[in-house]
Amino acid sequence: MRMKEVENTNFDSFEAFFEQAEKRPEYWEERAKIEFTEEVIARMKKLGVNKVELARRLDVRPGFVTRLLSGQNNFEIATMVRLARALDANFGSYLKPGDDKAKWVDLEDKAENVILWDPKEFRRIAASQSVELIA
Repeated sequence: MRMKEVENTNFDSFEAFFEQAEKRPEYWEERAKIEFTEEVIARMKKLGVNKVELARRLDVRPGFVTRLLSGQNNFEIATMVRLARALDANFGSYLKPGDDKAKWVDLEDKAENVILWDPKEFRRIAASQSVELIA
């Protein structure tokens, strides 16, 4: 079933629609493009970089940046790396198991508040003493 077929099928709910769409590679491709674009825009905002400045840093025309950020672009790795470097960042990619609900979190500004721990070690400590959990 192609995405157009998914779009033309009647569904009882958005949940049913997304369950069907998530079975298609095109869904995951679009989602990855949108997520990357959102990360670029967030980084631009954090640095106070507008489209014209990003274009200058990339040595391209502003219209090209507009097209890149439209969400309609099929990024190449080379372009993703150039965008990251232009925004004083490194490009990274990862594979996440399909059932993994983990999400990347930017801890750059909050690193002093982060405690790295092993869940097995936490369970051992919790079992041996009274531990207050923070929700």
